[in-house]
Amino acid sequence: MLNIAVLDSGTASVGHWQDAADRLADVTIVDADAADAVLVAGVDAANQAAESGRHVLLVPGALGSSDEAAGLAAPDGTVVMLAATGRFQPSIREVQAVNSNGSLGPLGLLRIHRWLPGGAPVGIACLADQLDLANWLFGTLPSEVYAVRRGEAGGYAHVHLGFPGDGMALVDVATTLPEGDDYYSLSLIGGDGSVYADDHHNMHLLYGGGQPEAVRGGESVSGLVNLLTEFASAVAEGRAADPGLSAAVEALKVAEAAEKSIEAGAPLRLNETGDGYELG
Repeated sequence: MLNIAVLDSGTASVGHWQDAADRLADVTIVDADAADAVLVAGVDAANQAAESGRHVLLVPGALGSSDEAAGLAAPDGTVVMLAATGRFQPSIREVQAVNSNGSLGPLGLLRIHRWLPGGAPVGIACLADQLDLANWLFGTLPSEVYAVRRGEAGGYAHVHLGFPGDGMALVDVATTLPEGDDYYSLSLIGGDGSVYADDHHNMHLLYGGGQPEAVRGGESVSGLVNLLTEFASAVAEGRAADPGLSAAVEALKVAEAAEKSIEAGAPLRLNETGDGYELG
């Protein structure tokens, strides 16, 4: 049994994490004093927990730079996992399953729309969550990064990634929707086929007189269930969790390259050592 304390729930509510744990026989949400694992935000909190012998699940958006991510420690016998929730959504897992079995052929284009209400500037952490999916689906870092940001408040960012073998990804993140639901769409197109994950498939129109409204059926907390399953399995088997710390570092490196591209108004290329990006 894995006992987890939710010290910081991130973008999901504590109730969602509780609902997800309730669906698993080997995971329980407990108070901090009784926990052998913690859900936290930030490098300091993660490292303190790991040093005390607790396993660590790091919430999405908790890291602001690749240097921060590289500062995460994972002592022997301790599992430290990035809660990259997108990787665990059932629809996106199906996209990767079709991709990994070769049905799509050589990848040509990944298209991601991530649209949110609120109007906040689109920052590195928000970009990194989606760029992690691009790295994962292509199985490598992009060789080229070009990005633009629009809007007075910086509420729209568009990132163009070029991958080895002529594949590309177009990722746009916006926070300019009116109050209400967000929207998500992911399309992956290869030489032999394509596969899609789109919120439109989970929307249902209700007619009850007056203006019709669309409500989302959605995937509920299934993504969190899958994530907790991987975390608990890694702890039980004494192995590294997937995604591990390197995935966090790589996603943030690409997001930082996008920020530099926005500032310079020019693309960046992966350097010869493959550990960073430079103009030119």
